[in-house]
Amino acid sequence: MPYGTIAVDYEKGWVKMVDLNKKILETALLAGQIMTESNAESYRVEDTMNRILTTSNAAYAVAISLSTGLYMTLDDPSFEGSGFTGIKRITRRSNNLNKITQVNHISRELTSGNISIDEAHERLQVIRFQKPQYSKLQVSIGVVGLAAAFSFLFGGGINELILSSINGLILALLYRLVDKYYISEGFSNIIQALVVTVAAYLMQAYILSNTDINIVIISTLMPMVPGTAITNSLRDIFHEDYIAGVSRATEAFLNALMIALGAALGLALIGGLY
Repeated sequence: MPYGTIAVDYEKGWVKMVDLNKKILETALLAGQIMTESNAESYRVEDTMNRILTTSNAAYAVAISLSTGLYMTLDDPSFEGSGFTGIKRITRRSNNLNKITQVNHISRELTSGNISIDEAHERLQVIRFQKPQYSKLQVSIGVVGLAAAFSFLFGGGINELILSSINGLILALLYRLVDKYYISEGFSNIIQALVVTVAAYLMQAYILSNTDINIVIISTLMPMVPGTAITNSLRDIFHEDYIAGVSRATEAFLNALMIALGAALGLALIGGLY
């Protein structure tokens, strides 16, 4: 076989290998992005990305997940030049356990050989852009239901249930406004807590005066508490992923602080009005 033909065949094989490793890296990065944006624990994100990277059979495959960014690299002595590196900045997160489960399932199908890397990438793209599992109406009903349920949990009666439900509806409307115009999470927490605190006092003054207003306010603020972030931070810390765990804990603490600040401003405003 002529030397030129051998060179061409080798070049084509090298191009295919480069394309395959780039696709594997992009797929792992996409899976990590979806999971991180869905508020998965950092150790779970890293496990999923590393599973996908192992399909390359590279000698060195490492993925690191932080709450604000993803980093991964593929390298092997057989790679000409340098290895492959990917970085993804995470700017927005929300709780979506359904997406986490779907991505986790795809990664296991890929590593078991049931699907190809191209199919896995296509399915992940569909998951990333799929509509929310629950409609805005369902989410709003859930917020109202949570506020009402917490009023009973904290020992409230029928008056507290009524005002907590109305206040929960106000909170649900605020959620939709924040989602539509995308206000930063810290600032939106202040505004939401302030509004529901003032609304609770106004409803007590003009609708049901014989009401424990403290129960109403606390019940309405409970759906805002970053419970998932706090739990995930502890899980990361227990898995010795201290950087990701502490960063998540700090974020959760600041969000809780913003909620408390908003409620305090509402109480101060009401004190100034009355």
